[in-house]
Amino acid sequence: MSEEFIKVILSRCSVRMFKQDPVPHQVILKILECGVRAPNAGGSEPWYFIVVRDESLRREVHKLLLKAHELYATSALKEPLPPEKVSKWVQRIVSGMYLAPVYIAAYADFRRSTHKVQYSEVEKVYIIQSVSAAVENIILAAHALGLGSVWLGVPLLMKDKFDDLLKPPEGCELQAIVALGYPSEQSRVRPRRNINEVVKII
Repeated sequence: MSEEFIKVILSRCSVRMFKQDPVPHQVILKILECGVRAPNAGGSEPWYFIVVRDESLRREVHKLLLKAHELYATSALKEPLPPEKVSKWVQRIVSGMYLAPVYIAAYADFRRSTHKVQYSEVEKVYIIQSVSAAVENIILAAHALGLGSVWLGVPLLMKDKFDDLLKPPEGCELQAIVALGYPSEQSRVRPRRNINEVVKII
């Protein structure tokens, strides 16, 4: 059992091209159940998820993802991408990259706050870390069940636009959107930096 779980972690990779086949409702619920089993600060469970399945809403999310990626590539980076690379990237998105049958928007629920004002910045980090752990569980569960996913951070560059569309409860702040579905093409596991570069054992 433990070795199987390790295989799930080591074989996971981001998927950006999806079949438009629907993901069964019970599968989505199972994935979310894994998400909310994540470790969280003080047992606060400070997360809120909006699942987008409606076709018209999905296409609106996809349009916003295109704009967010353009903003990322041309303005957010210290060294913007060359125009030809941006154009190629935009064309891939227009052609269907990131268009998924399901989007899961992960929010930090600051209504769950319990700390005094002078510790609010530290608590904010706790809450964001907790939501990130839940997103990781969601992505691993999806992979274990034969689905592909990609963790999208660029929506944070346009939080207000996504909030206008998805209408989260007041007090909830967008942290990520996970695009989820059955892969339409083979993705590969990318190499990582050598473990010795990022670990110090003392």
